Amino acid sequence: MTPNPIFGDRMPVWAELDELLDKPEFDLSRTGINATYQRLQAFGRVLGPATEVHRDAERLMAGMEWAGIIDPAMMHAAMVHYGVATTALVECGRPGGDLDPLIADLDTMDAPGAIVATELGRGGSQVNIRTEARYHRDRSSFILHTPDDTALKIMPNVGWTGLARTAVVNARLIVDDTDHGVHAFAFRFPHPQARVTVLPGGAPVPLDYSVIRFQHAEIPFGYWLSDTATITGTGVNDPLPAGQRLARSLSGVNAAVTSAAVALASATRAAVAIAARYNTQRLIGYPGTPTLGFSTHRAQLASAVAHVYATGFYVDKVRRDFINERLSTAATGTPQQVEHASYAPWLAANRDRTLAKVAATTTLEGIGATCRRLCGFQGVLHANRIAVYEDMARSFHAAGGDTRLLLLEAGRQLIEGTSAPARSAPGIGMGDSRSVCRLVSVHERVLADQLRHRINHDDAGDHLHDIERLARVHIVRRTLQEFHQAATNSEGRWRTVLDSARHLYGIDALLDSAGWHLNHGSLHPGDLDVLHNAHAAAAEDVARHLDALIDGLAVPPGRVGGFIGRTDYIDRVAALVR
Repeated sequence: MTPNPIFGDRMPVWAELDELLDKPEFDLSRTGINATYQRLQAFGRVLGPATEVHRDAERLMAGMEWAGIIDPAMMHAAMVHYGVATTALVECGRPGGDLDPLIADLDTMDAPGAIVATELGRGGSQVNIRTEARYHRDRSSFILHTPDDTALKIMPNVGWTGLARTAVVNARLIVDDTDHGVHAFAFRFPHPQARVTVLPGGAPVPLDYSVIRFQHAEIPFGYWLSDTATITGTGVNDPLPAGQRLARSLSGVNAAVTSAAVALASATRAAVAIAARYNTQRLIGYPGTPTLGFSTHRAQLASAVAHVYATGFYVDKVRRDFINERLSTAATGTPQQVEHASYAPWLAANRDRTLAKVAATTTLEGIGATCRRLCGFQGVLHANRIAVYEDMARSFHAAGGDTRLLLLEAGRQLIEGTSAPARSAPGIGMGDSRSVCRLVSVHERVLADQLRHRINHDDAGDHLHDIERLARVHIVRRTLQEFHQAATNSEGRWRTVLDSARHLYGIDALLDSAGWHLNHGSLHPGDLDVLHNAHAAAAEDVARHLDALIDGLAVPPGRVGGFIGRTDYIDRVAALVR
């Protein structure tokens, strides 16, 4: 069978990184912050210096996919290091002088990157940052200061003192007592005027999360990541308005959210591969019925497989777009333009990319739970990896932009950007993927049209639920589009296999929104019975192609580790007590 074509370009990078799995740093029985950062540095030595990886977006994305399977904590730190800190210093900093030692330490990972943005009194939003960076003309330096407790920085992974960090701090630029909005500044931890304390307790992705108070911490002028802004004799000359400057100060957003999306999609592939391999061996009851002999379990696994492929193709589209954008920027020297975003500045740079992160997070959360339940008690053991991936999903509902805020911002944009609803004939052809896409498009257009006529743009509070739902329906439509394109571009048996998964995913999507379609006449009551029968048949079709679909996920058992994702899992567990 023709292998899954979407992974061909990164297989060589994954093969390089797989050689790390025999190294002591990648013994996953070694836990704790020290082990995580030793793993990160070993990963960096193979993936490459930060500035080189910045110029090779394809290698960056391949590395994040691999890291998402191996160790979510390491992946998170690597995403911030390569995606946020390196991007900000390279793209917005002035080369030479003060920044050069910091960039050199990013290259060697002697001081890995960090992002210091979120503040204690502002939850997951970076819109109202209050930390100050006050310019002192006489010293040609900046003083970072926390004005009160609500402005304490919270969550950066800089708490462990065993390793220096090169951070990007978002703060309000104050020049001559005038506030010029949020800008980005480089900062080296530890610093004598920055008090850092590790937050107590654990977290889904275990890192050295911290709370930070800046106490008149002085930094050189060159640490200002000024981008196109300059300080003049009378103030600040900035060609960007405040909203765009805020988004630009989070200049690593594109790399960060794309890194997160590909890593989350990769972890979902791993969770499904583990569950499928275990359930082909797992026996239930006496004398022992194979798990996949139960139609309920078989249908659940089939839907999980369909969803992982669907989200994977959407994420792969934004991955390719990101790589092409980096290549274009390198050729022209012109950075991507950013737009203002009122709820979530992370969304300002690219809506599709950020929503792919939302889709990948939501898919991993839901599919991870399904896989855990399919594996019984084995699924809850961290050694078998599925629960670790679920923890990753929980973390990324906040990391890389708060999911709900991103959906609200996207929905707000879609109200004005979605065309009026087309006329739709009732009923649905169950074998026609275009009919599914048509019905989802109708759902999106009608929601947008209704909101356009009902909403008060100064106060959308009464319609936030519908705004969020509009964004979620948009994600489904985009996912269906990319799945359709990927299947259409495939050939031979691989086309047949993908069509089976695409058909099941489309039926799942319609069942999720069947109530809305029934209320609006785009489905009739009898259609629901047809959908349920079609779902059962489509799940059986996917189950017949299960081996090919699992092989197509490109997740070898040796990469995921654990016990139950291997054919010899009984021998491996038994070896513990021999």
